[in-house]
Amino acid sequence: MTFGSSNRAKARLLARRPRATAPLKQSIIWGLLSLVGLFIVGLWVITRLNLEYSQRTLAEFHQRQIEVAFTNSLDRVNSRLQQIEQDSLRLVRIGQRLKTSSTPRQQTELMQLLLERSELAGVGLWYGVSSDGVLGGAQVYRIEDGAQTASAQAGLELRKEHWKPLLTENVSSARYWWTPMYTHPLSGEPVISLVMPVLEGSRVVGVLSTDWQLQNLLTLLNSADIASGARIWLSSGHDRRQATPLDEAQAGAILDQVEQYLMFETAGAAMQHDSYRIAGQQLELYYATTRAGLRLTAAVPRDEMSAVLLPLQKNSNRILLLGGLAILLLSAPILFKATAPLRELKASYTDELTGLPNRARLLQELHYESGVTLILVNLDRFREINGLFGDACGDYILKEVALRLEGYISSMEWRGARLYRLSGDEFAIQAPRRKPELIEAELEALLRCLRQAPVFWQNHQINLSATLSAAVPWYDAPRQHSLFIHAKEALREARQQGLHYRVYDGSQPLEQQFEHNQIWAGKLREALDSERLVAWYQPILNNTTGRIDKYECLVRMLDAEGNPASPGHFLGVAGKLRLDRHITRIMVERCFARFQDSPLQFSINLAYGDLQDIELTGFILEKLDETGVGPRVIFEILESDSIDNYDQVKEFVDQAKQRGCRIAIDDFGTGYSNFEHLLQLQVDLIKIDASLIRNLDSDTNARRVTRGIVGLARSMKIETVAEFVHSPEIQMEVLRLGISFSQGALIGMPSSELMVSVPKELVQQTYCGRSTSVQQLRAPVTRR
Repeated sequence: MTFGSSNRAKARLLARRPRATAPLKQSIIWGLLSLVGLFIVGLWVITRLNLEYSQRTLAEFHQRQIEVAFTNSLDRVNSRLQQIEQDSLRLVRIGQRLKTSSTPRQQTELMQLLLERSELAGVGLWYGVSSDGVLGGAQVYRIEDGAQTASAQAGLELRKEHWKPLLTENVSSARYWWTPMYTHPLSGEPVISLVMPVLEGSRVVGVLSTDWQLQNLLTLLNSADIASGARIWLSSGHDRRQATPLDEAQAGAILDQVEQYLMFETAGAAMQHDSYRIAGQQLELYYATTRAGLRLTAAVPRDEMSAVLLPLQKNSNRILLLGGLAILLLSAPILFKATAPLRELKASYTDELTGLPNRARLLQELHYESGVTLILVNLDRFREINGLFGDACGDYILKEVALRLEGYISSMEWRGARLYRLSGDEFAIQAPRRKPELIEAELEALLRCLRQAPVFWQNHQINLSATLSAAVPWYDAPRQHSLFIHAKEALREARQQGLHYRVYDGSQPLEQQFEHNQIWAGKLREALDSERLVAWYQPILNNTTGRIDKYECLVRMLDAEGNPASPGHFLGVAGKLRLDRHITRIMVERCFARFQDSPLQFSINLAYGDLQDIELTGFILEKLDETGVGPRVIFEILESDSIDNYDQVKEFVDQAKQRGCRIAIDDFGTGYSNFEHLLQLQVDLIKIDASLIRNLDSDTNARRVTRGIVGLARSMKIETVAEFVHSPEIQMEVLRLGISFSQGALIGMPSSELMVSVPKELVQQTYCGRSTSVQQLRAPVTRR
């Protein structure tokens, strides 16, 4: 009894004592809640930072897109204005010629010019210009249903405002003035005019004015290229503006306010950017002055730019909400949820195969730091290796190259250097700033590193090689991506010139190449206008008869003094200007006329692009029918040209052969040596490339390849021509190999006159020559 009472008393005492486990349990609960709260705050912070960073990156990218689109629109307008200036300067000659003509004759000539150029709104000539008026002239202008003539006095008061520089300045034949935008005094249409003096010597005898429709310039602009809600227009003052009818109807008042705001802003030739708020709407303004003095303006609503970021913001908020709920339910997975956005962000700047930073990361870093040296590494023959051994082999090689480059960077101890994989077979190294002469030595060492050992793939040995380029910053280098652009240009030049590497340091700006193209483009146009593109003829020796019975027709451009220019200067420019087919047309016309009454054979070069042009091939066939020279014509098709549509080419070949023409493959042995050409095109001759012939007397491999080509041709009953035969030793090897014809400096260089007679010593170097004995021809070729 006593024992039981004692135990119950202890139990009541223990029940009245405070529990020591309650505070611990509360602490654990509050700790867990604090941890969950800390995770939620951490998730919110990370998500906000990720959102802000992504928004900033996307906004910068969108801003650059708008700037590039505006600059492209400005370039298109300036290019069109420059073309107008060049065309109009040629019209001044017409003004000089018509000075003594009657008014009806002047009106007729001007009317013809107007009808030939749909962009012209009007054209006029005025003679005897002074502050009091004019003595004579004529003008024509376009109306809704045709064109109309007018006297020189019509609308003269407005015209005279544009002629003031003629009366106050000493002018030259190349001087001209663009007028502001104005309403044509006769047609009432908005135009701009290009005013040019008509000179006799240094004296101004008249004025030529060409009026151009502004609507045609607007067709070069597309606001959708800039932004979906953008407005773009041309102006030359507050009350003189040309925009699309839709923009005028929907936003005419806004355009007026923008013009008032920009009235006191000076616009340069380069794009300028400004912000302006109108009626509670924030606009981003982009404007620049064209070469005609017109201001090109684009207004982009800030809301349009912000709208691009809204989906990203909504997605980010959704991620934040779902992540917070997940943490509240289960705290453990929150770590994965919090790091997932970071992994995604890292993946967007990381190459998946090699784990290296990618092109986007490189461009981003160059945007903020351009005072570094940028090296590009482009693997040689990677596509061929990838196609031959498969993608798995290509991936293995890329990983191996990445390891070698990282090892090289580590060995060089470049502080801050970083390796990137750009795309495909291209890598980049961002290195500390170096002098150009030091970079060249390091590029050579980098090449040796890549080539030091072959890569082995499934018992196949693959040798690595690469083409390198480097861009070194200079004192006036612009920021942003100029280093990358110039490094890419240096890499392209190294590829074109067959160099192992090329360094761009700003001493050879890209503008030099542009200037070269412009100079030769101008010379080419002058040569076409003045008919200074001529045909020269290189003789081809028949090694069987010892006679000249064929000629290759080659184009030459003569300068003003009659000196020929090498085709290498202007043919590339002609291709870029799409004048190469026009040159082919000229050569066909002149060569057919030259050999129409001659029994001699002649060849003309045709590129695959020529054969794609239905109009050009139709012209050639028409000339063949007209002149009857088909049995004497040989059309040479470049072996290196890739033919995609054999049906189209074969159709021309069949029709040409029906007229007696023959087909030759030029430069055989270069490019892909496409034997399909021989089968599909019914080839009659193979012209063996100079790269094989020039060293035929000393290069054993060249003789073996040439012997194989000759054997193939004989088996297919195709005649052969050796190009670049420049010495008697080469000619003797040509005879030993049994080549049918010889062409080169030994036979004769291209000339404007036909080489008919063959020197005696040259005849002796043919199969029929007396000095070439049977024993010489049958003698085995000495191995060298």
